[in-house]
Amino acid sequence: MIAQSERLSLPAKEPLNRTSLIITVDGSSTAGKRLMAERIAERYNLTVLNTGTAIRAMALLAIEQKLVKTDDTNVTHVPVDFADRVVELYDTMPQKLTIAKPLSGGRMARIMVGERNMGGELFAFRQQKAIENVSAIIASSPVIRQRLYTLWRDAAKELGGVVIVGRRTGVDLFPNAPIKLYLFASPEASASYRVVHDPTATLHEISEERYIRERDGRDRENGLLDRPSDAMVFDTSAYILQGSQGLANLEKRITGTIDSKYIIR
Repeated sequence: MIAQSERLSLPAKEPLNRTSLIITVDGSSTAGKRLMAERIAERYNLTVLNTGTAIRAMALLAIEQKLVKTDDTNVTHVPVDFADRVVELYDTMPQKLTIAKPLSGGRMARIMVGERNMGGELFAFRQQKAIENVSAIIASSPVIRQRLYTLWRDAAKELGGVVIVGRRTGVDLFPNAPIKLYLFASPEASASYRVVHDPTATLHEISEERYIRERDGRDRENGLLDRPSDAMVFDTSAYILQGSQGLANLEKRITGTIDSKYIIR
């Protein structure tokens, strides 16, 4: 039992207003970022804004507009001025890329182009590897990211209390966010998790591990895996390998760490 004098010496928790709160979730590929963002949002009554969905939406639009060449599965040619073409598309397309509030009962903000729900279309799109590779190019382009940063920052204000998940979210998108999380996992653990939980993955852990190593290596070179200096850091490898119970334990550990420092109300 903690003595009265010891209780009085415990540091006070910082109060945070959920209606304006921003929690960033950054980290490596397939480390449980999206799932943990959803569970954190549910616990604290927040909205999830997945920056990766917006990037993938731009990739889909770029493929539809033939800004790159593709075959049945992947990208075959990327022009040297691809980033400029994507910026021009973003600035001039008649139906703008927007972020809408979740549907009733949901937590995930919707990425829209006019009446098109891009999240649903991305899930059903046949050329998943092409989407992944074009997304990686878009994510590494500073000029494209600056356009999307404006979109995401405006959306966070409108949504009112968000868990924002994606690369560099706590580094330069919301550097002043009071709660920053950084999740990472080994390529082996991530590959095993992808095969079971990601519908876009192949059924072969070896090929998925190779893909993760290549993607994280490329993202590391482009600064997309930079870690906020003030982030709460979690190695999720062991948790994601343990299935549903491991993910529940990971959620408990993350929210327990948050609750030990903050009162969200």
